[in-house]
Amino acid sequence: MWTRRTFCFKYNMTTAGYRKCNRIVAMASAAMVTFACALQIVTADNGIPDDLAGDYCAKVGCCTERRDEGCSAPILGTLCYCDDFCYVNRTGSEDCCPDFMSFCKHVEPLPPEPIIIRPKCSYGEVVNVNCNACRCEKSNGNTTLVCNHNECLIDPSLLDMIKIQSRQFGWSAKNYSAFWGRTYDEGLKWRLGTLQSPEKILQIVPLKAVFHRDNLKSSYDLRKVWGESITDPIDQGWCGASWAISTVQVITDRFVIMTRGLMSDALSPKHLMSCNNLELQRGCQGGHLISAWNWIRKFGLVTEECYPWRPWDGRMAGCEVTNKRSNNDLNVSCPRSAKTSQLRRVGLMYRVDTEEGIMNEIMNWGSVQAMMKVSKEFFMYESGVYKCSNVTEGSKTGYHSVRIVGWGEEQQNGKNVKYWIVSNSWGRWWGENGYFRILKGTNECRIEDFVVAAMADIGDFCNLADRSFKENASYTLNGTKIDIA
Repeated sequence: MWTRRTFCFKYNMTTAGYRKCNRIVAMASAAMVTFACALQIVTADNGIPDDLAGDYCAKVGCCTERRDEGCSAPILGTLCYCDDFCYVNRTGSEDCCPDFMSFCKHVEPLPPEPIIIRPKCSYGEVVNVNCNACRCEKSNGNTTLVCNHNECLIDPSLLDMIKIQSRQFGWSAKNYSAFWGRTYDEGLKWRLGTLQSPEKILQIVPLKAVFHRDNLKSSYDLRKVWGESITDPIDQGWCGASWAISTVQVITDRFVIMTRGLMSDALSPKHLMSCNNLELQRGCQGGHLISAWNWIRKFGLVTEECYPWRPWDGRMAGCEVTNKRSNNDLNVSCPRSAKTSQLRRVGLMYRVDTEEGIMNEIMNWGSVQAMMKVSKEFFMYESGVYKCSNVTEGSKTGYHSVRIVGWGEEQQNGKNVKYWIVSNSWGRWWGENGYFRILKGTNECRIEDFVVAAMADIGDFCNLADRSFKENASYTLNGTKIDIA
């Protein structure tokens, strides 16, 4: 049975006079509390938390007598049980599965009530506890701090759980100050931003590339091959812009690789965000990948220097670049500048499937765009090889677009673990310098389902003197060599 000793802060709770205990890990050097309150410190053993949503008993069934093997489910590196032996009273005991009471005993938990605690506070005072606002009110002659009950983006109990089980999970978690104080709904709305239906992406017929498996390496990283030409992760801020940033950074990488480094200027996500505003594209409130790729194919992008990315200030800026459609004139004026920039376009978007197909695509043509399913613990990722866990199963999820730049493998607990190297769009302060690694070959978080790309249209920039350059710009489709230029 998984147990550990923690410090438990006891607060007076409701007007009925019972006490409720919030468990937190107390670190000797960091016992800071944001408001003064009377605390009673005790030690306790933790059982399995009863708020880990998921189908445990619903999958293995319920048993009327003790059955250690046939009536249990894995959870947090141990087992929880769905038999009457674990049932003690209306609340169950420490080793019952989280859904034992609701599924086996048909006792639904009460909806969460506002958190009511009774520290010393000044009447009318308002303080924030993580993402919840608390107001000091009077009750029975005493001052009471009453808080609302939002689900926070940084969940201290979940964070603590992952830290303790990091060896089993294979990755570590961190409390990011940029996320502290934000609600989970804010994270899903403003830190992701991909609206594309996964089913619509799957309708795209995948490219059937022809390649030799022996040419695929056990590890490959575009950053090591092309150096600083592979653009660093951008921070989308509190703007649902992953759909735009990942698309544009993939295209930037592909111009670098397909021109052998001759075109290394970063392209402008702001151009796509501001000007691709039709067909249900919503800017900072999210966008569709297919529409984004089609728009770039038609109109093209200017450079980042011409139209720079700026943190979102709550207003959606209008398009400041003329949509050129002439094949003869690809130069446009930069916003609020006398400079001009050439528009860079792409070919048809296509889907890449299979683990080896994705590897071949990255090695030959550059990074690819992937759409993944995101749950709460991903926001707290710090390092290691991430994998979707069931600790937040049953909670809300969202879709996020990212850029895969390579792959590798490492040893974990005596096993060889393969992973993708992925660029996020939350800035270099997050994860592994803005990147994260995720299990490879298992379709983790559905990341291998929705992989797309397009060829950089280098034909716009090649002339007859560039014959040798153009000869290198080709790819194979169903065994047939296709020239790009």
